[in-house]
Amino acid sequence: MDLKGTDMHLPEPTGGADFERVPPGTHLAVCYRFIDLGTQEVVWQGESKFQRKVMLSWELPNELMQTGDYAGKPFTFHQRYTWSMSDKANLRHHLEAWRGKAFQDSDFGPGGFNIKNIIGKGCLLNLVEQEKGGKVYTNLASVSSPMKGMQTPPLVNEPVYLALTPDDFEMIVYDQLSERLKETISASPEYKKLMDPKPKPEADAREMAELDDEIPF
Repeated sequence: MDLKGTDMHLPEPTGGADFERVPPGTHLAVCYRFIDLGTQEVVWQGESKFQRKVMLSWELPNELMQTGDYAGKPFTFHQRYTWSMSDKANLRHHLEAWRGKAFQDSDFGPGGFNIKNIIGKGCLLNLVEQEKGGKVYTNLASVSSPMKGMQTPPLVNEPVYLALTPDDFEMIVYDQLSERLKETISASPEYKKLMDPKPKPEADAREMAELDDEIPF
């Protein structure tokens, strides 16, 4: 069979390349984002739990990406936490190390410490590489306060604050998040309640779940 016409060869592969990973080490970092993820299902050692989760994001002003559309912009690092201030909660440990001062009872509850205040504040992140399942990840080992005299540069990324509470929730902020984050948040009972505040005959089991801080964040 004689096939005529212009040859069409397979295109060069695009996409699927490894993205730039945040380099390990101790970095100056500036918090630019706090996101309330709502109550999420967590499976640990075969047991399912429901926990309120939040995400903190930092930019690393002294570490710039080298390739792709984001070349020249600072690396960013994101960490999920259980929303808890118990003595063994990782979020509490990291915030206390960051501010260089332990929380007091007066810091909790109405009139206490406002988590929004961490946006725009600098700290030091100690990032380490760890291998799991044949892949190498950059994970957060510790958070600490900046060294004396260290200046915190202005943010490059737009500051973001999202809370799933009726008085603070802003749909315009939610709409600007990635599709993956929106999918995660929209599955939470807190988001569903915001979208449909009418009381249900029975409470969602996830809303009644107690936080279990023995499960790593």
